Amino acid sequence: MTSSSPPGPVSRALIAHGVLIFFLLAAGGWLVFDFARERDRTVASVSRLAMHKSQLVSALFGDIFIAADYVLRDMADHAELALTRKTALVDLTPLLEKKLTSLPALTDLVLLDGDCRFAAVGSVKSFLGKQSRQRFCSATSHQPGQSLHVQYMPAEKSANGKPVVLISRVIATPQGHLQAAAMAVIELDFAQHWIEAFTVDAPDVMTIVDTEGVLIARNPPMPAELGRRTVAPPGQPPFEQIGSGNATTFTAHSPLDHSERIYGLSRLEHFPFIALVGYDMQHALEGWQQRARQFALGYAALALLSIGLLRAHLRTLAQSRAMHALATTDALTGIANRRHLFERGEHEVARALRYGKPLSILMIDIDLFKAINDRWGHPSGDQVIRNIADLMQGILRAVDTCGRLGGEEFLAILPETAEDGAGSLAERLRQAVEASEEARADNGQAIRHTVSIGVATLAPGDTSFEALLRRADLALYRAKASGRNRVTKS
Repeated sequence: MTSSSPPGPVSRALIAHGVLIFFLLAAGGWLVFDFARERDRTVASVSRLAMHKSQLVSALFGDIFIAADYVLRDMADHAELALTRKTALVDLTPLLEKKLTSLPALTDLVLLDGDCRFAAVGSVKSFLGKQSRQRFCSATSHQPGQSLHVQYMPAEKSANGKPVVLISRVIATPQGHLQAAAMAVIELDFAQHWIEAFTVDAPDVMTIVDTEGVLIARNPPMPAELGRRTVAPPGQPPFEQIGSGNATTFTAHSPLDHSERIYGLSRLEHFPFIALVGYDMQHALEGWQQRARQFALGYAALALLSIGLLRAHLRTLAQSRAMHALATTDALTGIANRRHLFERGEHEVARALRYGKPLSILMIDIDLFKAINDRWGHPSGDQVIRNIADLMQGILRAVDTCGRLGGEEFLAILPETAEDGAGSLAERLRQAVEASEEARADNGQAIRHTVSIGVATLAPGDTSFEALLRRADLALYRAKASGRNRVTKS
């Protein structure tokens, strides 16, 4: 009987080699599978970036209209008072002229009478008596009280012969009859110059349209298309159906240049404008295509690919952080900007109402700021603005929020602070500003400056931050009218 020999021992080197091949094949198979999904992940990442940037553009563009509406509310309140007192609207011309200088975006400020005729004009006096062609002028009934209307007006219908965006605060009786309207004029050229200030790569695009699809501004510029109506991309709802404050992403071919892009879309809150940011699809996928070619050359490129992905991810995070800071911070002072102040204000009002806590705000305005700029120059004026911001940060508590509303106006939100405490804090700030010598001219001379402060505390009848802000603004107005450099409570 014959017995077979036992099998020889398996080479450890062969086992190690097999294990290595197995892991390489497994890793390669996983990478092939992952590459099949990476395109979608890249598109998703760019989509988020596009949406965040569209929200940033929307917020920054919206700040222009928020500031304009803030001025219009004030003018509408004065117009209502004039109607009550039966005084002529033209008597408000000096106030129109003053308000017009406060916002560089405005071409003109106008008061319309009950027949929609120009009754008072801040800039172009030749418009007096002309008839406005806005849609609300031909309406038979209006919303009682004050209501906001925004309309694009082409050159052939515009009073100044240029394409403009008109923002109006319409004043109507309880029966719906038009009494008057305060109107701000922003030329289309301003929107175009504003959007061109952003850096946009050649294949990408940044656009502002109104809810009727009219192209308001575009970067890169397409002058022949400005003012023309376009349609929403296929598969997307019509522009007029996009709700206020909504944001989304989608991929589509541009109706203007037919390039395929990854879009972020964001509708301005309270205003009929939409910001679209589009990243060119081919340009967005260039990195993915390059990495795919590198992978085809062998596994040696995997390490470089991982580093590239990590850097791309970190760069995306850095861009997101930078955009968030830009969306919430005033560039000149480093404190909160208008948009962030309004968000914090609404939050604090809701919290105060929910828990029955006191809440106060301070509205601060630099006295005779135009005279400071005229005498010392705008760089010195900027020093004064920064000095106010520094003093506010030094005096206010950690739980308080301070920020710049725009121009020479500031706001402080004081949670859990009653009227007396807010008044004391405001007086400390006023005294600190009056005594400050930090802002200096080129020759080293101290630029002495003061502030007027309006104080408002949340009252039982207040239901919104806007109501609180309006009372603080009226208190500030009284402080100015009483001689400036003082604190006035609402």
